[in-house]
Amino acid sequence: MVLISHRHGDHTSGIDKLVALTGAPVRAADPQFLRRDGETLTDGEVIDVAGLTITVLATPGHTADSLSFVLDDAVLTADTVLGCGTTVIDKEDGSLADYLESLHRLRGLGRRTVLPGHGPDLLDLEAIASGYLLHRHERLEQIRAALRDLGDDATVREVVEHVYLDVDEKLWNAAEWSVQAQLDYLRTR
Repeated sequence: MVLISHRHGDHTSGIDKLVALTGAPVRAADPQFLRRDGETLTDGEVIDVAGLTITVLATPGHTADSLSFVLDDAVLTADTVLGCGTTVIDKEDGSLADYLESLHRLRGLGRRTVLPGHGPDLLDLEAIASGYLLHRHERLEQIRAALRDLGDDATVREVVEHVYLDVDEKLWNAAEWSVQAQLDYLRTR
């Protein structure tokens, strides 16, 4: 059985090849990725397969369809928690409010090993999720300060240039996604 964490191509582009090689059913939150009679994954669902018990945990925010998979002593977090750095909030359907709630849910799972979709394994999900939450709240404060300096009508790019001075400019396009998500979040609060 193949479980899809979310819709991004780096997590879905090999589906058909994998099905051809294994004949395994493919399951996902988004029905467009289902193959070989795979069923839609739902939050809280428990899957017993190959001697493992896996609990599906909806962790939207990075994308609307983001899922994590909880094992006895570890959590596969895909792009919700990365092995290094922090994830972007997808400009198409990501949501900072959802992401913050997902981080709270993950933190509540305690001190499990994090098995991210990118980067090295991490040892303490509770501490990592707490760190991500702190980072997001610090960024929100930086954006509030930028808006005070630049004015409420500042563009996303102006906010990025103000807040991300310590970040390589090559990353500013990705930072724009996160800033847009943070501005959307602040403007709805």
